[in-house]
Amino acid sequence: MKLTRALALSLATLGLQGCVLAAAAVPLLATGAMVGKAVLGERTRQAIAEGNDIDPDSIAIASLGEYALLETSELPAPVAPAPLDGAYADLRIHTSTALAAGMDGQFSALLADPTTLQPTRARCEAEVPAILIDLDPADELMALDGRAERYPALVPTLDALRSQGVAIAWITDREPQDAGAIRRRLIESRLDPTGRDPLFVQRFPGERKQARRQALLETHCLIAIAGDDRRDFDDLYIYLIDPSAAGGLEPMIGDGWFLIPNPLD
Repeated sequence: MKLTRALALSLATLGLQGCVLAAAAVPLLATGAMVGKAVLGERTRQAIAEGNDIDPDSIAIASLGEYALLETSELPAPVAPAPLDGAYADLRIHTSTALAAGMDGQFSALLADPTTLQPTRARCEAEVPAILIDLDPADELMALDGRAERYPALVPTLDALRSQGVAIAWITDREPQDAGAIRRRLIESRLDPTGRDPLFVQRFPGERKQARRQALLETHCLIAIAGDDRRDFDDLYIYLIDPSAAGGLEPMIGDGWFLIPNPLD
C-alpha cells in the first residue's frame, strides 16, 4: 500500500477533526477505523512526517472518507488488574454506567451553555462513546520527555474501557510538531499501548481547548473528561474572577468530570 494511503487510513482511525496521529501512524493501517472524517492540513502533515521520520512532501493533503469501527478483538490484552483508587474507580464506574444506559439520548460531559454556570449538559448527537484526558499540568504544558512509567490504576482502567468500545482521547496545548514525542510517551507508558488513541494538539497558535472538546463531541459521545485542574473541564474556569461563582458546577465533579493525577507529569 502506498505511504500516502497508509497515512490517510491511519489518520482516519481517529475520526476526529483537529487531532494528530504521529509516532505510530504507519503500522496501524490494516486495523480498521472509527467512523468519521478528517482533513490533513500543512501543520498536521509536518507533525506526522516528524513523528514517522519521513519526507512531508510524500504525504498528500486531502479529505479522508469514512471507515468502519475498530474490532475490540484487535486491541491488546489488558494488563493484570490492579486496585483502583477513588478517582479512577469513579471514572470507570461512571463510564460503564453510561454505556449500560445506551448512547441514544445520552448527555455528554460538556456544558450546554457555560455562561449560565449551571450543570446543564450538552446532548450527544453521535453514538460512539469517548472519554477525554488532559495531559497538561496546571498552568504548564506537558513535558515531552521523562521516564516512562506504568500507572498501576489508570492503565487497566483505560484497557477495560477500550475493551467496552470506548475511545480514549488525549488533549494538550502542545503544537503539532510535538505530536511525535507525545505519542511516544503515551506508548512507552502503556497509556496508549497501540498508538491508536485520538490526540488533540493546538491546530493553530492560541487555539482554546474548548474548540477541540466541541470537535470531539461532533463525532463522539463525550461521556467523561479527566484532568488535574477544573480548567481541564471547561474554559470558563480560565476567566472566572471569583471561583466560587462556579459553585453550581461542583456536582459535575465525579459525575462526568474527574480530577486525577496528571498521567505524564
